[in-house]
Amino acid sequence: VALQGLRIAIPAALLLAIPASVVRAGLNAMPAWLNEGMTIGGGMVVAVGYAMVINMMASREVWPFFIIGFCLAAVKELTLIALGGIGISLAIMYLALEGSKGGNSNNSNSGSGDPLGDILDDY
Repeated sequence: VALQGLRIAIPAALLLAIPASVVRAGLNAMPAWLNEGMTIGGGMVVAVGYAMVINMMASREVWPFFIIGFCLAAVKELTLIALGGIGISLAIMYLALEGSKGGNSNNSNSGSGDPLGDILDDY
């Protein structure tokens, strides 16, 4: 465990020893095409991150929540903490509805009295 800590601590300490003026001079010395390429690459990292999240969440049970989250994220007044609270609340409601089904083993379309559960079952 100590060796793993040193594996992280030594490079971090070396990076901290580099003065900011040296880093600034290196960034200013970069050609414009490289700087633009780094900007484009940084934008692609975001797209790849979203694609990875979608691949991990690609199940029919969570797609409605994923879409609701994107719609709520468009509201400018909501902070990340508010979005997290809404997400946790939706997850708790989903788990409560999922648990309230009990041992309902028949798969008929007669309805269980739970409209959200019926929608999710038919989704």
